[in-house]
Amino acid sequence: MATRAGVLASGLHTHAVPMDAGTSTFAESCAALRARAPRLAARVAAAEPGASHVLGRSRDGSPLLTIDGIALQHAGDPRADGVRWARAAAERLASTGATRAIVVGLGLGYHVEALAGRFDGVITIVEPDPATWRCALEARDLRALLARVEVLDADALEDLPRVLGADGGRTRVLAHAASLLRGDGRHRGLHEKLRLATAASGLRLRILVVSPIAGGSLPIARYASRALTSLGHESRLLDLSGFAPVLGGVEVFAARRERRAEIENGLCAAIGAGVAAACETYAPDVVLALAQAPLDVRALEAIGRTGAIRALWFVEDFRRFPYWREVAAHYDHVLTIQTDECLPAIGAVTDARVAYLPCGFDPTEHRPMALTPSEQHAFGSDVSFVGAGYRNRRQAFRRFLDLDFRVWGSDWGGASELARVLQRDAARISTEDAVRIFSASKVNLNLHSSTYHDDVDPRGDFVNPRTFELAGCGAFQLVDERRLLPELFAPGEEVVVSRSVAEMREQVRHYLAHPGERQAIAQRARARALAAHTYEHRMRELLAAVIAQDEERLAARARPPTFGEMAAREEGALRELLERHPGGTPFTLDALVRGITEHAGDVSEEEALFLFLHQFQELYLSEARA
Repeated sequence: MATRAGVLASGLHTHAVPMDAGTSTFAESCAALRARAPRLAARVAAAEPGASHVLGRSRDGSPLLTIDGIALQHAGDPRADGVRWARAAAERLASTGATRAIVVGLGLGYHVEALAGRFDGVITIVEPDPATWRCALEARDLRALLARVEVLDADALEDLPRVLGADGGRTRVLAHAASLLRGDGRHRGLHEKLRLATAASGLRLRILVVSPIAGGSLPIARYASRALTSLGHESRLLDLSGFAPVLGGVEVFAARRERRAEIENGLCAAIGAGVAAACETYAPDVVLALAQAPLDVRALEAIGRTGAIRALWFVEDFRRFPYWREVAAHYDHVLTIQTDECLPAIGAVTDARVAYLPCGFDPTEHRPMALTPSEQHAFGSDVSFVGAGYRNRRQAFRRFLDLDFRVWGSDWGGASELARVLQRDAARISTEDAVRIFSASKVNLNLHSSTYHDDVDPRGDFVNPRTFELAGCGAFQLVDERRLLPELFAPGEEVVVSRSVAEMREQVRHYLAHPGERQAIAQRARARALAAHTYEHRMRELLAAVIAQDEERLAARARPPTFGEMAAREEGALRELLERHPGGTPFTLDALVRGITEHAGDVSEEEALFLFLHQFQELYLSEARA
């Protein structure tokens, strides 16, 4: 039986059109393009190729296109050259199970025509140069090809995630190599952008997120795991915060500092061994460790032996916390919140892929909150700060004591000058209460921590999570100057930047007197945060980096079917049971049983059977481990 692609390809009787002919064929091809991409077609119709685009003939008489001296086809036999390209491309598509191919670079279309005869899936053409389109439509009859493929407008890529998610399939981006050689670099940039955007499409990964035992990256682990699940992956959070009392209990020994560090390291090594054991059972594709996760070299080597890809998100200042020197070489990927000095420093001690990945926010937790009058009274003030009592903050906040000012957070012991404004005896503040404070305060101070400066840190580069969280809450903030901030939020438009504590003080007075300005800036910050800075954005970038390096390896790993795929095979009560779960979620017995236990009502026969199987599995595994 002929495939759909084979039938379509058999109708592709493309032929050379005299380039001086005028021409109903060109008009009809433009109409075919207009049906696919109307705005692009309008630009093509108005394009002026000029002297840079030269149409000629190959030795066999086929049209050729040269742009800025770069030949986009083989001068001898462009059709045969297209077939060679398509053969290699089809093999790559088959090896990754791709159902969609995005081809960057049209040339004169020979390679795309050849691919149409070898690939059953969707083919999408992206050519950012309208003049190239114009030359192709003038030189060749591409109507049959345009009927077979999709066309993606390079100037309208905002809808790409929805398009890719429509069929849930796997997308692979292919490059027309000659087009990537063009001097303006647009094709290269577009290829990289699309490659990153599509890296995880149709690829459902099993990911283990390892939290620290305590510290600022502990909630980020939870946000990251939640975001990965939202993106359609099977994510499990290994929350190690339960071990915090164990480490705190070391104090009972009253040991000297050296001995105490030795005991703590021994406990962390034991916890790391437990993480490695969890990897053996869970068999993740990727292990994502947050900063301060208790994974030493031995644990990381054991995780590597399971076949999992190891990634570290180092959401800390690499200068203050140099433990990365010991472990970076044992990760496959290291993501940092700093650039400049940080990336080459870490790159010098590891062969891992090192890249920049800033923090973000979770819109399910950090969002505008409508407060009751009692909550506004309890949490509100003209000016507030939420965070720990680092040295620079203890010094800086003395300048705000004449205002309606409140300080919330822990580690403020000994800050007697601030005693009057410290809230709740300097107790740790929950996320829920922090959101209430953000929403109740007219001006939120966001002074990054420093242990060696009493004012704004002149070397300040990374942007802390609070910046994104305040923006997500729609709260107005004054943030100290940071080198990496302008590419994340526009100073003066989305956040107000302070170059010194004295300037921050003057800005407080100004914005307290101008509530309309505060509200407009805060609204723009929230819009920017939602558009670009959620943890789903960050996890999509992280997985793109991982998959770009290990695509074949990940695609080749055995995948569990999804609940949707399982439901499609069944009927009756069993199908209804499976359809309670999101269709794209990987099917596992654990997930099914969790759904059964959380479901109200009597247990059906089918549910009882799965509960029995799960109990039997747990009993079998426990005996096997013994």
